[in-house]
Amino acid sequence: MNSSPQLIYPTVDLFLYDLVDGLGQSNEQIQENRRRFWQRIYQDSLSDQKLAELQDAEILFSSYIELLGVEKIERFKYPLDGYYYPVKLGDTYALQIDCSGKENEPDWEQLSLEDKLRQIKDIIVEHTHEIPGEMGENWLVLGKLATDNQDPKATAQACYNALQLIPHAKWQRQGTFQGATCFELKQTDTIPDGLNRNHYILICLFPYDTTDTELKDIMGRLYKNLIRLFHYRNKVLWNYEQSHQLKRELKDSSRVIQKLVNALPDRLHASPLNLDELQQDLAHALSISHYYETSLGYLQEQASNLEINTQNYTKRVDAIAQLDPNSDLGFLKDFGEMATEKFLSHIHSDYQTLKAGLNPLETCIKTIAGIIEIEKTKNERTLNQTVAIASVGISTASLAASALTEQAEGIVKSILPVPANQPTPALNHWASFSLIFGLSVLIGIVSALITWRILDIRRKR
Repeated sequence: MNSSPQLIYPTVDLFLYDLVDGLGQSNEQIQENRRRFWQRIYQDSLSDQKLAELQDAEILFSSYIELLGVEKIERFKYPLDGYYYPVKLGDTYALQIDCSGKENEPDWEQLSLEDKLRQIKDIIVEHTHEIPGEMGENWLVLGKLATDNQDPKATAQACYNALQLIPHAKWQRQGTFQGATCFELKQTDTIPDGLNRNHYILICLFPYDTTDTELKDIMGRLYKNLIRLFHYRNKVLWNYEQSHQLKRELKDSSRVIQKLVNALPDRLHASPLNLDELQQDLAHALSISHYYETSLGYLQEQASNLEINTQNYTKRVDAIAQLDPNSDLGFLKDFGEMATEKFLSHIHSDYQTLKAGLNPLETCIKTIAGIIEIEKTKNERTLNQTVAIASVGISTASLAASALTEQAEGIVKSILPVPANQPTPALNHWASFSLIFGLSVLIGIVSALITWRILDIRRKR
């Protein structure tokens, strides 16, 4: 006779949650999410045609869709007593993997509770096909105590030791539901990778005098509520973990912002100003600003989603409590209170702190843009002044050339006289042209210099 604790019809369930479509994902990525979810059930037999048929079930307008239709579940191969139960909960895929051991095998009943649970866990893990829940995972252990004086806590401890799912788990305070004693075990995620890796086990041990019919009815209602409850719990933790990821990225960006701001004085005091470098800094600052503001928007969205999911979680706990007015589900309510008091307040605080990081960047952008505009205006004014001076000089030279034509010919004739009745030699023509050109250019230059001086005096006033 085995002296270790026993359970009648011990059952283990794993609830896995995956995103249907992540933020900004393409249609190809969404299709890959769908394929990844269904590969747990169908593995290599998941054809494109089968995937298309499964996708059609998602079109229904409902927040709770049983993805296998009237069949509801996909059973394990005999003699395994287990099944898959896939559903779509809004924007999330949820999969319940249930197992109670093996059917019609006498040797199975002779195993100790620890051996049964170890084998059940291995069966479930094997049926995940090493595809973890992207958004989160939860374990549930159910069973009926084998004797009327059996210690529920000692039995729960035996279940925990046998499953070996969470090393050094924290045992939260216990509660009750429909006569069952419930134990909550969890371990906080310590890996900062943006994924929800929080571990969670709920153990519910029903009293010995619970009938099989009562147990079946209770479990049926409990499953439908827990799959939603765990969904909201995981979404809260997912939102919080995503906010941490955004916070880390924003802090990295703030360091880049500070470096850019610190370099600005040296840029402005450089002589002469390097407009190319300033324009590169402006482009860089505008790019960082766009990314920073977008990430802040995502952070605010995570806060809003976390608040909504916390409210939904609390409502679901209340719905479960209504199934048994004598229940004690304080241990479940604690999570909702913590999410509001800790998670939500942290995100709001982080948002306000990180939002202030935009101020020096905005000042930097305005300063650089202003300096570039001033330098451009200076360059345009200088160009306009040069054009004006050149125009005066050219106009004056042209007028002078026209006015000097007759005088130049007379001067050349006096210097190089031409005998009567003789054609004017080419030398005289070239001499006249050279004299006209030289005098007109000289007059144009003098006029341009006078114009430059007048404009310079006006600019200094």
